[in-house]
Parts: sequence; C-alpha cells; structure tokens
Amino acid sequence: MDAGAGRQKLPSWRIQEGQHPPVGHLCSAVANSAKHLVCPQLAAVPHISQDLMTQKTAAATPQDMLRQAFQLFDQGKIHDAAKLAETLRQQAPNHPDVLHLMGLICLKTGNPQDAEKLIGMAVSILPDKAFLRVNLGNALRQQGRSAEARAAYDKAVALDPDFAGTYLNRGTLNAEEGRAEACITDFETVIRLMPNDPQGYLNLGQFQLAQGAFAEARDTYQAGLEKRPDGPMLLLGLANALERLGDLDGAFAAAEKVLAHMPDLPGALRIWSSVKRRQGSAEEARDRLERVSVGKLPPGGRRLIHGELAQVYDRLGEAADAFDHFVAQNDAAAEQLTDGEIDKSSYMSQVTDLKQAFTSDWVRSWAQVAPGDLDPVPTPVFLIGFPRSGTTLLDQFLDAHSEIDVVEELPVLLPVRDGVNANGGYPEGLAKLAVDKTNELRRLYMSELKQAGFDPSAKTVINKLPLNIIHVGLIARVFPEAKFILALRHPADAVLSCFMQDFQLNASMAHFLTLKDSAALYDAVMSLWGQYRDLLSLNVAEVRYEHLIAEPQTALRDAMSLLGLAWEEGQSNHVAHAEARGSIRTPSYGQVTQPLYDRAADRWRRYETHLDGILPRLAPFVREFGYD
Repeated sequence: MDAGAGRQKLPSWRIQEGQHPPVGHLCSAVANSAKHLVCPQLAAVPHISQDLMTQKTAAATPQDMLRQAFQLFDQGKIHDAAKLAETLRQQAPNHPDVLHLMGLICLKTGNPQDAEKLIGMAVSILPDKAFLRVNLGNALRQQGRSAEARAAYDKAVALDPDFAGTYLNRGTLNAEEGRAEACITDFETVIRLMPNDPQGYLNLGQFQLAQGAFAEARDTYQAGLEKRPDGPMLLLGLANALERLGDLDGAFAAAEKVLAHMPDLPGALRIWSSVKRRQGSAEEARDRLERVSVGKLPPGGRRLIHGELAQVYDRLGEAADAFDHFVAQNDAAAEQLTDGEIDKSSYMSQVTDLKQAFTSDWVRSWAQVAPGDLDPVPTPVFLIGFPRSGTTLLDQFLDAHSEIDVVEELPVLLPVRDGVNANGGYPEGLAKLAVDKTNELRRLYMSELKQAGFDPSAKTVINKLPLNIIHVGLIARVFPEAKFILALRHPADAVLSCFMQDFQLNASMAHFLTLKDSAALYDAVMSLWGQYRDLLSLNVAEVRYEHLIAEPQTALRDAMSLLGLAWEEGQSNHVAHAEARGSIRTPSYGQVTQPLYDRAADRWRRYETHLDGILPRLAPFVREFGYD
C-alpha cells in the first residue's frame, strides 16, 4: 500500500520546506513587568518583492497570496491577513498552511479554542512538523492547559531537536510554572542554536530580571550585545539590569544609546528620567518627558511615562500634577489586563474566608498539639506588614547583620499552605492537624528554605513577604514558636504609596489601581491581623517606618531583642549593604539605595484633598496604631 494513501494530496503551492511561517511565541510571562517586553517573531517569512506586494490579489498566485498573508500577519496587519487567509481557505479548505495561519490569527486575537482546532487540523495533515506542534502548544497554553502544552512542545523537540522556536516557547511555559532551571536551560538552548539572534538573550535576560538575578541578567545582555552591539532592546535590558544593580551611570549610558536609535522609546525614557530624578535633576527629567506624545503610545508605554512623570512631579512637590499622572498610570495598567486575566476578588475572598474562620470558638476546637511533641527546628522568623510599610528598608538593616539572612519575597511558605489545603482544605484543615502532619509541614518549610539557598541552622533566617500577614494563623499553628516582625506605617501613607507604586499586577496588587480598592484591602488585611493578635499567642516586635528613618538603631531595639541578637555597627550603613547585596527584588530598590530621607513620611498630607473618600475607612487603624 502506498505510504501516502489515505492522506490528502496537497496543492502544489504549499510553502516549501524551510519556508514555514514564524512561530507566534507568547513570551509576556517572562517579563518582570509588562512594560519592557519585546517579542519579535522567531523566523522571517521569505521576502516578497515590492512588485508582488503592489499586485492586485487577483493577479497573484495562491502561493504568492499565502506568503503575502503571512507577511501581513508578521507586520501586525491581522485584519488584512485574515481576509486573505479566508480567501485562500475558500480555494483549499484543508490546506495545512492556511489552517495554520488562521490558527495563528485566532491566537493573536484571543481565541485559543479555535486556534487549537485549526492548528490541530494542520497537525493531523502534517504530523511531523515541529513548528505546528509548537503553535498547538501555544494554543493549549493560552487556555491554561499546561500539561498538554508541554506534551506538544516535547513532541516538537523529538521531531526537530534543532528548532529553536520550541525551546523559546517551552522556556516561557517553564517560566510561568516557576521551573527556573528548566526555563534557563531552554533559553540557553535558543542562544546556542541562534547565537546571532537577540531573542534568546532577551528572554533569558527578562527571566533573570524577574528572578532578581540582576548580575546574571547584565551578563546575558552583554553577551547578546557582543553579537548585536547596537541592539536597542538588548541595550534596554542592560540598562534595566544596571539600574537594579545600582550602577546609575551605566544605566544612564545604556539608556542614552537606546534613545539615540529610538528617541521616544518609553522604557529607555523611564530609565533616563529616573536616573536624572535620583541625581537631583527632576526639572530636566520633567521637561523631556513632557515632550512625549503620550496619547499616541500603547497602554504599556503610557503606563511607563505617566508613572515616571508622577514620580518627577512628586519630587518637585507638585502634588496635583503628580496625582493626575498616578491615576493615568494605573488606568493604563488596567487597560493592559485582558478580561479574566487577573481575578482580584479571589484574593479578597481569601482574606474574607480567613476572617470568618478565625473565631475564638473555632480556635478552641483545634486538635491539641503539645509543643513538646513537635520535632525541634530552627525558629522561623517572618517579616510582615501591609505593602509599602517600609519592609524593604527594614530588610536591609536586618540583612546587614552577620548572623541574619533575609529571604526576599520568595513563596517558600506556599507549599505549607498547600499541604494544609490538601488535607481538609485551607484554612479548615488547620483544625485537624495532628502531630505527624504538623511535623511534616515543619520539615517541608525548612526544606523549602534550603532549596532557596538559605540554611536556618547556620543563621537566623527571616522570611520577608509582607502579605504573609494574612497567613499568620497558619504559621502560628504549624510553628507555635515563630517570631514576627511587624512593619507599621501611617495607614494613609501606606495606602497612598501602594496606589502610587507601579506594581507587577497579580490578584493582590490589582487592588492598588484605585485608592478605594487600596483602602478596602488595607481594612481587610489589617482587621485580620487584629483578629490574629487577639486570638493567638504571638511573639511580635513592631517597627514603625517613621521611627526607622529617624533613628534606626532605636527603632530596631525590640526586633533585635526578639531575635536575641545585639546590634552590629555594620547595620548602620544600609546603603552600602544594599549596594553590596546587588539584588533587591522589590519596587523599593531605588529608595533603599539612597541615604535615609523623610520626604515619604506624612506624604499623605500633601495629597489630603484626594484622600477624602478613604480617610474615614482608615481612621480606626490610625487610632489603633497610635498615629492620631
């Protein structure tokens, strides 16, 4: 029997081997924020002559039309590409290249279900083509079907181990799933296969930035620049890495090189302005940014420029203009979100569920676990508080101690929560925890710390993740001996600062796009904290931001006493420690690498006219924390 029997005979005009269209990789998950990401197509469609491009469609051959359709797609002219593809499909409804193109168009326009069907049909006709498997994986990944997407990528590797597009997209999936080692390996493979193409360097560098590996990101971008010395996106990535490493002169120089090629690129303008602002030239920064035609930019660009202008006007003391730009920044951030991408109500629901669960009757109903029955482990310490309450500055003072290591915003507690959730739900399962399960969770947490590179038996390890404050009940149940350092700041300043900050959005941070939602989250989180303090026996030391910036050693006296450690002289120079540390993952990196200043204390008073709608909601906490 003929090997091709039963398969559709393909028209003679199919795209020839080696001329397959670009892989539409979707690498947004690799970025540290949605702001600086660039995803050029992996491979170029064969060039079409200018003569062909000017021909009327009716005069072009089907193969020419197909190539033109792919080029239109590659140029972002999706509507035109779709019209041409539909014309082609009428001529050959089961042509694999046409099906593939229509699937890519569905992916691009947010319809992964139809993309899966169309590309799946192409795969059934050409099952041995790796690039088809890759885009089928992309369609599955867009639907959240990660395991199936991984299987598609793995099949593509088996079909063609030298096709870089597979590793580019599988690396993105690994990044989304937190598989750091696998992600890095995939992106390094892209670089090995395409050493002269910037995309592998860009994706690897972006992932390293997102992981807080700023020195490694710098090295990656520099390696790419050896191949493409004037690559603007590589230079922009380098500028970002150098800024995070505190090399402001280097960051400024790299940004200026970018602006020489692309004078209105928002990412480069933000870094240029940020350095000028931090070096005392806020007026110069304002003048340059005000010349940008912000209204013509896409949401990501508007978000950057408005955010930096807001910071500039705040530094200049012009609160009204600053506030307008903060609003515009957050509006642009909200515009970037697709429907259903982030469900902020899920986070508020979690906090509400915890508030409803933690009652005195419920806590008394817990299965009794005597502390003496628990396996001894190094005492865990948690640095908690509402975001923007000075936790990053506090982190620098603490981490400068020779016997302290601070874990900076890593989800090492999450597996413990998941362990409870798998055994009766969370938080309901806390009530039923027996000695054996509690010991298992204690060991799990210590294992997570070690996997993250921290040894709690060698130093006092402090887990700094401010919103772990909502899981204090979990921590106290598993670790009754745990110690907590609570960062406090005037509630109005904390909420205002959250609203002003351009966070990478998730279910919790999405509340900070409006003042109303910011205040609502503060109310929920700090009310829950109050319940925990009333119901549970907690070892807590408070550190007030306002006191910390005025008298650090005195402000930290209770915290150091709680830890059983004496103050060291090296803790006095937080700037030197932050610069030597080199990797500060939080948005406060720019502040903690400067000498202490008090301009952020009582900042809310300058914006008081904009806060009328939230101050009554915050008033009980102002009184409770002694700020009245």
